[in-house]
Amino acid sequence: MRLNVLLTAGLIARSIIASAAPAAETAPYQLPAIERKSLLNGMQFLFFEAESDDCPFLLMIENGAAFDPVDKWGVTYLMSRMILEGVEERNFRQEFESRGIRLESQVDWDALYFLGTAPASELEFALLALGDLVVRPDFREETFERLRQELLAELNAEAGSIEARTEQLFQAALFADNPYGHSVRGEPRTVSNLYLRDIKIQQRRLLLPNQSRLAVYYSGDREQLFRRLSRRWGGWVRSEAAPFSFVQAARTERPQVRVLEDRDSQGECLIRWGQLGVAKSAPQYFALKILEQYLLLQLPEWAEQVSKVGQIRGEVVLAPRRMPGYFQVTLASPVTDVAAYLRRLNGALEELKSGRIDEARFQEAKSLVRQEFMASMQDPFGRLMQVLAAELHQLGANFVATFNLRLDRVTPAQLREAVREAFPDRGAVVVVAAPPGPILTELQEFGDVELLH
Repeated sequence: MRLNVLLTAGLIARSIIASAAPAAETAPYQLPAIERKSLLNGMQFLFFEAESDDCPFLLMIENGAAFDPVDKWGVTYLMSRMILEGVEERNFRQEFESRGIRLESQVDWDALYFLGTAPASELEFALLALGDLVVRPDFREETFERLRQELLAELNAEAGSIEARTEQLFQAALFADNPYGHSVRGEPRTVSNLYLRDIKIQQRRLLLPNQSRLAVYYSGDREQLFRRLSRRWGGWVRSEAAPFSFVQAARTERPQVRVLEDRDSQGECLIRWGQLGVAKSAPQYFALKILEQYLLLQLPEWAEQVSKVGQIRGEVVLAPRRMPGYFQVTLASPVTDVAAYLRRLNGALEELKSGRIDEARFQEAKSLVRQEFMASMQDPFGRLMQVLAAELHQLGANFVATFNLRLDRVTPAQLREAVREAFPDRGAVVVVAAPPGPILTELQEFGDVELLH
């Protein structure tokens, strides 16, 4: 069993943060000028000043896997793979390679993304080709069946992964009938239930110009580029967007505990604990971002107190979405210490609710949030994603420009109130992968226990 984050008493390692040393105070981020242009069909273009001859671009379509029909989960993800497969079928691959163009896709619950890079001299060709792929996709039966079988093979290969299974159980228990309760990529049962007509219906339903923003780095003649692109992208017919109205996830009256039987655990268990989170626009958002780092800084101490070791594999994640997302703590623990870690987590939250907040740790956590944000803004794609995410959440680019200022204004008292509001006594979901044994009895103090095989 393996988590991506190893925490020790002296070091916190994360993918985007080199160390846990507090960062120096950073001035509010100066967002570079963004030039905006729009087509009559509603599609928006955002031009950023190029920093080199390599021009990153990112197309965001504000519809994602949340719109997958019941029993058709994975259709949006498979559709995006089929669109990208057009690079091969339309013989773009050789052109892309010779011109230095890269293109890939990403899908989450709230949006579709097509992102890539091209030399400035080849940017027009790259964006026109992207227009061909997105506006006029060529969905073929043989391509659909091949990619569907590839996806099924991937999903079946992951079926034995404890990390994947516990995450799916956590999401399903937390979100219930809300679309966030299913995997973006679907599951073998639902992908097996897909047909080519489902792909075509989803494409007509979700791929709309009036739901799309194309952000690009370019310092050449933007007006000329925009005119040339508008001939291709302007033919994309707008339509009424599907309403973003879904069954809202709700907290259960009693905490839920799901125990996934894992006979191959070799004594180590995977724990996932969490509750529904908040939207980015919520007043508690910045306080919970600090909480994310505050708890992460505490994990090595928990390991020393509970397991008498100096390190632990763990992760703390706040995942905001268009509807409330989730807050999750994940730990790898010896089976004998699972209950003790859950008690320590609940105790830490109670301490925060009562106002017992370590000021030094609070400031360190705030610095880590700032450092994480600034690291993302130094990456060209990170900057594009931050700006478009703010647009997706209807916050505007000013949210990005004032991120550090809003963060600096959060006080320990606001953290206390945010924890009180975000983590009531009801609604928690706990998923534990563990071997059968006395752990079932031990976990009954944390909620209603259900054993899954």
